[in-house]
Amino acid sequence: MIRKMTVEDIQDVQKIAHTSWQHTFQPHIPEEVIEEYIERTYSDLMLKKQLEKTMVLLAIDEQGNSIGYLSYTPIDVDGESELTALHMLPEYLNSGYEEALLKEALGTLQEAVNVDVYVDQNDMVLQDFYAKQGFNFIESFAELFEGISVNTLHYSLPITQPAHT
Repeated sequence: MIRKMTVEDIQDVQKIAHTSWQHTFQPHIPEEVIEEYIERTYSDLMLKKQLEKTMVLLAIDEQGNSIGYLSYTPIDVDGESELTALHMLPEYLNSGYEEALLKEALGTLQEAVNVDVYVDQNDMVLQDFYAKQGFNFIESFAELFEGISVNTLHYSLPITQPAHT
């Protein structure tokens, strides 16, 4: 089941984020850097602010447990939206919930020109997922994440074509 996140889901999202980040990035980013980032970015206050500014969808398994989430921005003036996070508990990766979350999000973004996502080059699971969903690779660029040099990949999914006047 996919549903909108509420304030009551904050602890579940924190657990999913922490577990997912550790699973995906621990080989490439020191654990203490991940811990500090998660503590700051996924604090109760920050998640409450995120709920005000973005849409956050939660994946719920058959037992009623929160197992993953996807967040995205509203469509901006240029007709673009950005998927800002997609995290799953490791045991649920490639189980179909990622597709269900994305499908639900895209259902609300039919008026967008395109949807963008930025993925760490070391996250092969997400790269493969977005490529299979029809996202096109746009560019790769170096940036600093918490003082650590990382390479980020930009993917985009065209939704509608701008009107020609």
